[in-house]
Amino acid sequence: MRLRYLVMGFALILAACGGLPRNAVPPRVGIADVAVKSLGLFEQTFDVGLRVTNPNDFDLAIEGLDFELDVNGRPFASGVSRVSVPVPAASTAVLRVDAIMESKNLIRQFKTLPPETLAEGVPYRIKGRVRIDKASGWLPFDHAGVYGGEAKKQPKGKAI
Repeated sequence: MRLRYLVMGFALILAACGGLPRNAVPPRVGIADVAVKSLGLFEQTFDVGLRVTNPNDFDLAIEGLDFELDVNGRPFASGVSRVSVPVPAASTAVLRVDAIMESKNLIRQFKTLPPETLAEGVPYRIKGRVRIDKASGWLPFDHAGVYGGEAKKQPKGKAI
């Protein structure tokens, strides 16, 4: 009986080690673009392009992803995708995802988003989890950035 449990435990350890290589880094996820897909009374749908970056020296296949998107520190939308997308080693790919927003979140954004923020770029945070072909479970991600706005002008001169 003990031998059976020992063999099952050893098999589980081997299965767990068969996933990501030891030096693997989870993919990074950020916003590439956002477009309105449909507007409704209770909810809105956006077509969101998520830029998935694979910093590893081996290819990955994204098998699933779910996320929550905050804009200007407030909940904005959430989405899920089960579309398989290959991401080559040390490269990026854009994953198209439908994101759903409730009307109450849209109203809050209109009330709290200062007009100058639109010119400077809107701060966002995207957090969620991604499933890749080389891992047995889901990998979390959390990224903050600024979407849109005018490009910041770089001073001319020598780079340091």
